[in-house]
Amino acid sequence: MVNYKKNAFTLVELLVVIFILGLLFSLALPAAKNFFPKADKVVCISHLRNLWIAFSPCASDPTGWPQLPKEIKIGSLEEQKWWIDFSENYLGLDKKNWICPTIARGARGSKKNDTEFLINYLPTLFDPAPGTPNRWPAMPWFIEVGNMHGEGNLSIRCDGTVMPLAR
Repeated sequence: MVNYKKNAFTLVELLVVIFILGLLFSLALPAAKNFFPKADKVVCISHLRNLWIAFSPCASDPTGWPQLPKEIKIGSLEEQKWWIDFSENYLGLDKKNWICPTIARGARGSKKNDTEFLINYLPTLFDPAPGTPNRWPAMPWFIEVGNMHGEGNLSIRCDGTVMPLAR
């Protein structure tokens, strides 16, 4: 008579484990679909706060809020490049701080030209007087280009609060 050791799984035990894992996965999948939009919103808010932190010294700087050169047209690609260059060279920000992950994820699958928007947060063009951004507490410093998170365009105010833009 052959004596087998009972150290291995049987086929029935293996199939039961695979069935249980499949059941747990199928229950977790709908919850995982809600995870990415919420995570993207958190990252988006973090980017807005990074912009606010970096530009806060400009609000009290004697030279005032950064001013576009006169030859740059407002709303152009050159304006967007200027904000990226200014923030990289003078404030230590990276280009990724200007990109909303929800917009970036949606742009990956599109065949549209990616040069339409280099930045996803539009800065407010305050006048050059020192402290101007702080004199207008309801005026957002940066506004997200679209209602990407379902609550309205996110914006950040002079006190650092991030909220949907008032409709």
